Amino acid sequence: MTHSAVAVRPAVDVEGELALIEKAQQLAGHFPDAEALDRARRILDGHITPAEAYAELDEKYARG
Repeated sequence: MTHSAVAVRPAVDVEGELALIEKAQQLAGHFPDAEALDRARRILDGHITPAEAYAELDEKYARG
C-alpha cells in the first residue's frame, strides 16, 4: 500500500473534530476502537486520504 508523501497542515481542529466524530458514533450506538479513531485522526490531519483508509480496512478484513 502506498501512502501520501505530502506533508499537509490540517485545516481543521483535528482533536475537536475527532471528539465530535466519536460522540456522534456513541450516540448512534457505535463505540469506535482506538484503531478506528486513529484512522480518522490520520485522515483529518492529512497523513492519509480517505481512499488509503478504505484500503487499510480492506486489508484488515481480508485477513479475517
